[in-house]
Amino acid sequence: MKFLSKISALSAVLALTTVFASASTIQLGSFGTGTSAMGNGNTALAGSTSVPGFAYNNGFTNYALSSSSTVNLASNGSVWDAALANSSWVSYAQTGPESHPFVDTPNGNYFFASTFDIGTTSTPGNAFGYLNVLADDTVAVFLNGNQLNIPTGTGFPHCSDGQPTCVGDATYISLNSSYFVSGVNTLTFQVLQGADNDFGVDFSGSVSTVPEPNSLILLGTGLLGSAGALMRKMRS
Repeated sequence: MKFLSKISALSAVLALTTVFASASTIQLGSFGTGTSAMGNGNTALAGSTSVPGFAYNNGFTNYALSSSSTVNLASNGSVWDAALANSSWVSYAQTGPESHPFVDTPNGNYFFASTFDIGTTSTPGNAFGYLNVLADDTVAVFLNGNQLNIPTGTGFPHCSDGQPTCVGDATYISLNSSYFVSGVNTLTFQVLQGADNDFGVDFSGSVSTVPEPNSLILLGTGLLGSAGALMRKMRS
């Protein structure tokens, strides 16, 4: 009986340990093409050369960019907040408050995207995560084409007078578990320019995943079942 109890306890520990050990976290952050990833597990934030069909209608014209190439923008915190942890302000050109020579962005919506891979064996509904976002003037964020936030505010005295914006606390955006897919996932940023002048986006966050049970956890649960069957047989 003691032997069976030990087998049961060992099997339970093995199964639970495998579950927690299998979970992984992917660090997310914005960075331009051809620049350091800063430890992030997502791809560089690239400009979209076509307007996605799921674009949010905010009354402004949607624009496709002529190139997917993007650049990092400097920010010392005097005009925009300094970039978030493990990230950089990003744009399609030198459109930031410290850019020289400065490139002006016409009013409208511009689209950027980054991908990350949660693994083909992961269970999408078990994945979860978040982003902290800054933008000038503001931004709507999508996960696999599903909109995660609705920008607030009615004016753009500098950046948005609502959220997300470019100064103060970054806007926290939860990544809805039901919007994840197995394998490669796509974050899309619809960045709005509402009053000319500076333009850019910055984000930082993470995604945690829990893969489907592998052979080790199946072994643990199998041992639990076998021990239980033997105990029932001995009692009968």
